[in-house]
Amino acid sequence: MNKVCIIGSGTWAQALFKIFKKKNILIKCRNKRIAKKKFNNNEVNLTEKFSDLVDLDFIFLAIPSQTIRENLKSLKRTTGKQKSTFIICCKGVEKRTNKLMSEVIKDIFPYNKTAVLSGPNFSSEIIARKPSASVLSSSKKSTTLNISKLISLKNFRIYFNNDIIGTQLGGAMKNVIAIACGLVKGKNLGENAKAAIITRGISEIVRLGLKMGAKRNTFYGLSGIGDLTLTCSSLKSRNTKLGYEMAKGKKLAQFKKNYVLEGVESCQSICNLGKIYNVELPLCNSINEIIKGTEADCIISNLLSRPLQFEN
Repeated sequence: MNKVCIIGSGTWAQALFKIFKKKNILIKCRNKRIAKKKFNNNEVNLTEKFSDLVDLDFIFLAIPSQTIRENLKSLKRTTGKQKSTFIICCKGVEKRTNKLMSEVIKDIFPYNKTAVLSGPNFSSEIIARKPSASVLSSSKKSTTLNISKLISLKNFRIYFNNDIIGTQLGGAMKNVIAIACGLVKGKNLGENAKAAIITRGISEIVRLGLKMGAKRNTFYGLSGIGDLTLTCSSLKSRNTKLGYEMAKGKKLAQFKKNYVLEGVESCQSICNLGKIYNVELPLCNSINEIIKGTEADCIISNLLSRPLQFEN
């Protein structure tokens, strides 16, 4: 029997727990008492210790992207080498290093297999067993097949691809574009403006992705346009909600106290990647300026006054 662990105990970890075929999953949490209430399951297997994470076949990383390196360092320091396959279930680009999560894993566990689970999914809807679909990405087909065998939820459909770069980049960048869509909604600029933001947003994602070695088709699938459309169209998204509230005058600092905002955390690194790969990212750069404190009205005006150009 495969030994499986989820590192994390937030809503996405709870959603993952729902989709597994077997429920004898080990959950690595920070506080067992709080986690037990969240999972609402008396039989859930919880631990606060990295030392319990041994001889595992699969480790699902359902924690904020900026904590991946710290957690993996603790895991390696405590347990040494791992045979586990790591499955990335968060969406972001690491600060300072500008690395995707797969690259962070490779820094610490260079010989382990890695996969990415991503797509247009709100965790609350998976927990409620509403129909959902995701992409499972790995460079090896055998890895994706083995991981998919763990999952049994009828309403959770999995598709495969082998574009681990594009799958991660689409998930990370859509959070930044979602902040822009929230601003548009909060400023009452209309549905036309939101459609324009989504369209130009996917254009930025594709341009950067291709330069980084991703495959174009990935961005027109679930982890690209699918994830972007869902996130940008609903105030259930924390990033869209942030943009909306900032448009109404709420300060970013107020939001950061209560939420993990992957779009905010990854925005500067995404803009850095644009410079590294010589790709123009006007939308992401504009959101980065707003995050730094520039008035949104000024940034929106600058975006609208950009020189005329061909669409492609």
